[in-house]
Amino acid sequence: MISRRNFFSITILMVTMLFLCMCLNNLKDSWNDYAVNRYTETAENYPSNINVYVPDGSREKDPKEQAAETDRGETVSDRDRVVCIGDMNQLSMSAAEAWVTYTKRDIAGYPALPAYESVWNEEDLPEMLVLDSACVDWEAGEEIDFLNTCLEKGVHLVFCNLPDVSVIKENGQARELFGIQKVLEDEITVTNLYLREGFLLGGQTFYREKAGSDADTMLPGSGAFPGERTFPWYIPASGTKVYMKGAPEGMDMDEEQCPIVLWRKSFGTAYVFAVNGGLMEGSEGIGILSAMSAEMHSYEIYPVLNAQNMILTGYPSLADENAAEMERLYSRSVKQVFQEILWPNILMALQKQNYKATCMLTPQYDYSDDNPPDGRQLEYYLKVFNERAVETGWSARNMSGISPTEKLEEDYRFFQDVLGGYDIASFYAGGLEDEQMAEALEAQLLASAKTVVRDYDETESGPVGFLSENVTAQSILGDGLEYTYKNDFRYKCMETALGYFSVSFDMSRVAYPDDDKSAWEQLSRSLATTIDTYGRLFRGFARTTAAECDMRIRQFLALDYSDSRTDDRIRLRTEGIDGPAWFILRTHNEAIREMEGGSWQELEEGAYLIEAAQSEVTLTLEPADERLYR
Repeated sequence: MISRRNFFSITILMVTMLFLCMCLNNLKDSWNDYAVNRYTETAENYPSNINVYVPDGSREKDPKEQAAETDRGETVSDRDRVVCIGDMNQLSMSAAEAWVTYTKRDIAGYPALPAYESVWNEEDLPEMLVLDSACVDWEAGEEIDFLNTCLEKGVHLVFCNLPDVSVIKENGQARELFGIQKVLEDEITVTNLYLREGFLLGGQTFYREKAGSDADTMLPGSGAFPGERTFPWYIPASGTKVYMKGAPEGMDMDEEQCPIVLWRKSFGTAYVFAVNGGLMEGSEGIGILSAMSAEMHSYEIYPVLNAQNMILTGYPSLADENAAEMERLYSRSVKQVFQEILWPNILMALQKQNYKATCMLTPQYDYSDDNPPDGRQLEYYLKVFNERAVETGWSARNMSGISPTEKLEEDYRFFQDVLGGYDIASFYAGGLEDEQMAEALEAQLLASAKTVVRDYDETESGPVGFLSENVTAQSILGDGLEYTYKNDFRYKCMETALGYFSVSFDMSRVAYPDDDKSAWEQLSRSLATTIDTYGRLFRGFARTTAAECDMRIRQFLALDYSDSRTDDRIRLRTEGIDGPAWFILRTHNEAIREMEGGSWQELEEGAYLIEAAQSEVTLTLEPADERLYR
């Protein structure tokens, strides 16, 4: 039997607990200023397009400064100029131009090799020539002689493609230049591809065709990206290093006679890089050029975004739609499915790899039915998102076929009715044209928008940049619900070049499934696999929202930098920005021992992510083997 004293104590304790719980919930609600978008608070201070750093074509130094560097024994990194030979409108040349912009190099372009030869100056040599082989006359021996002269002077050659196989077979000088011993077959179809470790970030990768699969989906190939699966079978000569090779059906990729896809040939202090196929035809070429440049030099340091984004498009939707199908699949309304099934699964997958989410909300998918969006649902999600630091953006897509302008007007009225307005920092444009995006940004709902997230376009030269003076554009690199080898290769290229990763998860597929394969039971596994796979593979990079990535894009484009080396020390200087900057350092058989002015972490062997917290940073290197004895 409980005494009066104990009963009184228990009662007081229960009342106290109830009071505390109620107070905490009330305090949490009062502190949760969900109607204010935290990602638009400092938008007015962002660097704009006028702050973008563009090399002026001259990097000449003051003679006194150059003499001082010589006295200190410094070796200044060669980042002077890249010369492109070919049509600058071609995809491979556009990729080279974007890479030059991102790495802050100078660029010069010539339509054909003789045009450049006419202005050749041995006192002002470029770092490399990037060539379209169609712009070289392979029958003219003097043009090949000129390319050999470039190599003798230490200028690297990058061939974005190769001449016709007949030229390689009949021209011994061309075979010698490309490092090809012989042509085994004029044409061979590969079923598997192997990417060597240490070239692109992400390690070695085997792309194997799976039985019963769509080969164009499973293999890097088909069309422009990243090279046709059918190409000439070349056998490499001595002094050649192969980065990527294929294997025809029935052939093991370990065999030495495998067809080569991407390789280099050594010529003294210079290299010839060759691509057999269309690997360079798209923004993937930016990553390939970054990897090639790292191979050219004893060390390579270059700026990156350091931004990893997970974009949920069309999530959440706030109206009860497609009720019959939702009842059949889930025995719930679409609002209940999104809130009770999707969100807990999504949150768990994101938290496992510490990813943030950007939810590109749409009040409704179908604007032609009689089911309006629920304002209470909007308030609920904004509260939950604000607690989890999830960014709320806006999606331009709909199922009704209404124009983006009409959708913007409808959604603006909805936000006004529920919240009295809401500032949106980012919006998902999908496949809208530039003119449509610019028109959308004039709407009242997007008055605060500073960045546009758009679908990947193979014809775009670079994944990030400015859409207008004050608005950036960032491309989604792939569909996180559909794993393909094409996307995997693209991800590795973009991580290598920019430390950038952005995938989308189209949640409208759950509300309006094409078939039972679009049920959440299937899609949730794909979502979790994508997040877990690339979260582990690229663990060292920062997790960001679209608005946070926008700020990094602006800093990245405004940045200028220089680097030099004295003995085991690399000195890195940054200009043009306030705040930190991020770089990737690639080395050969060297490791970082210590750093002043920032921090670092190892991404993988020979690759480091550098955060420059100050305008001048010093890195001290040591032989990689010495780390084993410390």
